[in-house]
Amino acid sequence: MELIAIFDFDGTLIKRDSMVLFFLRYFNFSWKNIPDLFRLNLETIKFFLKIYSQKKYKEKFLNLVIDSSKIKDPEKIADGFSEYLLRLVFKDAKKEISKLKENGFELVLLSASPDFYLKKIKDKLGFSKLICTKTNFKNGKITICGEDCYGENKIKMLLDEYKKEDVNWEESYCFADNKSDRHLLGLFGNAYIVNNKRFRKNNSNFKLLTWR
Repeated sequence: MELIAIFDFDGTLIKRDSMVLFFLRYFNFSWKNIPDLFRLNLETIKFFLKIYSQKKYKEKFLNLVIDSSKIKDPEKIADGFSEYLLRLVFKDAKKEISKLKENGFELVLLSASPDFYLKKIKDKLGFSKLICTKTNFKNGKITICGEDCYGENKIKMLLDEYKKEDVNWEESYCFADNKSDRHLLGLFGNAYIVNNKRFRKNNSNFKLLTWR
């Protein structure tokens, strides 16, 4: 049976949410883009009021940020942003990735974030597989293909890649930080909550790791 090690990205391998960092890095804060900033605020309100699904909101969010940016080539954005994020990966996380790889585990990066920048991070960190929100860039717009890889969808997409009977779940590993991943962590015999004491407080069956 196969041994796998699952790593979430936002809040787990890096301290912050990469989508927030994407906004801060690429949204062009100028007078010209004030209408786009208001639009983004409106779209965010619609999401929190559940008028929009997370998938639809994410699509609108990414396109508003890219539209405001002076960089119109998505490959340039993906290259620059992935290099920036790689500098933020916890040193302890890199050690854990190397250790599990040396011990024969198949490494899987499992994230709700989009693939256009995670693909490069997956390769640079040495992961075997990337399961995340898939995107397509056409006619200057990003579209999300298929499901948003969040919450229960993460489990569904993981089990589409790995059949339950093919994996030694008891000996495999999962690292995550968010309560939305509670059911995902529950699949694994070695389940670790990273840098989130509040989440761990109500889920004492999972171990807590502090990564720096």
